[in-house]
Amino acid sequence: MTTHAIPRRVSPSCRHGVLPVLCGVFVAFGGPAEAAPPADGKLVVVLYSGDTAGSPAVVAADRGFRAVLAGGSAGHVEVRSEYVDTPRPGGPDLGRLQREYLRTKYAGRKVDLLVAVLSPALDFALEHRAELFPSAPLVFCAVEGREVAARTLPPDVAGVPMRVEVAATLDLALRLHPATRRVFVVAGSAPFDLFWEGEARREFRAFEGRLEFVYLTGLPMADLLARVADLPEGSVIYYLHVFRDGAGRDFLPADALARLSRAANAPVYGHSAAYIGSGAVGGRVVDFEREGGNAARVGLAILAGERPGDIPTQPLGGNADLFDWHQLRRWGVDEDRLPPGGVVRFREPTFWGEYRWHVAGAVALCVVQAGLIAALVVQLMKRRRADERFRRVVETAPVGILLVGPDGAVVMANDQAVRLFGYARGELLGRPVELLVPDRARDRHPADRGRYFDAPAVRPMGLGRELTGRRKDGREVPVEIGLSPLQTPKGLFVLASVVDLTERRRAEAEARASQRELLALPGRLLDAQEAERRRIARELHDDISQNLALLAVEMDLLAGPPSSAEAGVPARDLSARLKGVSSAVHDLSHQLHPSKLEQLGLVAAVRGLCQEYARARGLDVKFTHYGLPDRFRPEAELCLFRIVQEALGNVAKHSGVRHAAVELIGSPGEVRLRVADDGVGFDPTARGGRLGLASMRERVNLVGGEVVIDSRPGGGTRIDVRVPTAPAGEEGTGRLGGGVR
Repeated sequence: MTTHAIPRRVSPSCRHGVLPVLCGVFVAFGGPAEAAPPADGKLVVVLYSGDTAGSPAVVAADRGFRAVLAGGSAGHVEVRSEYVDTPRPGGPDLGRLQREYLRTKYAGRKVDLLVAVLSPALDFALEHRAELFPSAPLVFCAVEGREVAARTLPPDVAGVPMRVEVAATLDLALRLHPATRRVFVVAGSAPFDLFWEGEARREFRAFEGRLEFVYLTGLPMADLLARVADLPEGSVIYYLHVFRDGAGRDFLPADALARLSRAANAPVYGHSAAYIGSGAVGGRVVDFEREGGNAARVGLAILAGERPGDIPTQPLGGNADLFDWHQLRRWGVDEDRLPPGGVVRFREPTFWGEYRWHVAGAVALCVVQAGLIAALVVQLMKRRRADERFRRVVETAPVGILLVGPDGAVVMANDQAVRLFGYARGELLGRPVELLVPDRARDRHPADRGRYFDAPAVRPMGLGRELTGRRKDGREVPVEIGLSPLQTPKGLFVLASVVDLTERRRAEAEARASQRELLALPGRLLDAQEAERRRIARELHDDISQNLALLAVEMDLLAGPPSSAEAGVPARDLSARLKGVSSAVHDLSHQLHPSKLEQLGLVAAVRGLCQEYARARGLDVKFTHYGLPDRFRPEAELCLFRIVQEALGNVAKHSGVRHAAVELIGSPGEVRLRVADDGVGFDPTARGGRLGLASMRERVNLVGGEVVIDSRPGGGTRIDVRVPTAPAGEEGTGRLGGGVR
């Protein structure tokens, strides 16, 4: 079994403010009281750079590492995640405090394996491993081969270097944009950014004879966005990464890329899989989840007894050509030009793919109708005697029918067309068909009509587009139009069958409104449930509880003083039992409606709830909170409180353990909740589900949040919730605070 922990983004204020305080606490009190691992267990410590914590690439590497480690370990492996900061020029020196913190935390514990993710963490480990983790073999993860070659590694250091293909990604961009004349290379000002700027300069020398390179390195973010918004024609952007801009602000590279891509007027390419979906068109990308898995395999070999020096450290390669479907469409890149084996992500279904059967049916209907009508028209024009029959067919058709000549004049209109467009028949005949076209499309319609007469065919008009017709009163109506060419002795005509879609659109709108009502129903039910709980709690507290308390006082008076006769003993027993019932009713009132939540806020309410479970059910609950606003949306606070209440109830009733952990963390724009236990667990995918879990999911959905329930039989349970502190489109307010309780 492996102990999991998700890497979290560490804000600069936490790194430079909370860390010294925590280190002082560890030194003063002799370190944390942590349970020792099982005698046959292994302890693995994973080091991350604080500048990269929370980035998609690091999260992917961590996910791959833990998945392979958990699947390949025979015994218990405990994984601990730690963050180390990259020194900032002119900033406070936190190195001594970090080392003191780590030395104190792991004092007396044998670290069986040390893992460093990315080169800044590797440099920290190489410099301080002997001091902090003596005798622990070291495995590096997601470190590029050139970075590995630039360092002298001891014999007990192993890993699989990754390969960053900068030149291959640029070559791929040039294949998709052959008119490129300039390449703008973007990098930040952090040491990691500057190292890869130098590597990019060396690799791009091979292209300098046919391209102009401009390096936008170390600019403040505002200046960088202004620069890329006005690039000359024939430009592409190569994005290395921006961990820190020229103004000293820290960024996640994927977040910086998203801002850059939105502002840029040229396509952006990069070499990380984390960039796909954040604004990059594509590239020969590094799969960080695979790199984490490679490091885990090396670590498993070492934990199994293999010497690090016997493990080869050659890059495995295997980078793939990866592209973002939305960016390909944005920059007009035809997928047929992509290299063989290229993978396109985030593809959205096309209109045809989503509605092909509807369109095919409508087109078939229009084609059949138009074909039949056109055949009748040809036959009737050849036979003058059948003219009246033809006119009856046209007039009784359930759709509007117009016959238009090559000059665009309407030569025939049936009753349905007259009613649809609101003109008298005489007002339509001889007038240009553009009279029925909306103003916005009227100017280009003659050219479209001319192209149709150049290549006539039976087909629907405007396939994939929503068409409207203009009535005499200026009102537009949605329509479907089928076109059929009609060859006559007087030349080529086009027969247009027009179907009014007004009623169909109205029915669709009513169906969508009904669906919205159904989606809103669970929220109203939960609101009603909370209102009913509040009413019942008020009745219990203000009426029943008060009456019980009064009865208890009267029973005490009836029993008399303790020294009274033995006859008062039953009365005193009844008084004690009555007081117990009153206390139970009082507790039930608070469970139904947490008045402390409204009066004191989420932290106080959750702390009180944890203490209540400890007192009433003997459940040891460790409650921690960090960076929470004083108050935020009441519905979000109530949602989090109810989830904690439900989860602790499940721990007490089903987990089989007497301890749990509750954690609340505030970050800009959101609050995260985690409730965890290491009990018997369950299968969340089992049929029949649990009503409490469904209620959790519904509550979180109603406040616009996310919930993940991670459990398996024998593996404990963890509930992770994220809710925004303000409704969509609003910014939350409130002063940050927090601590450990």
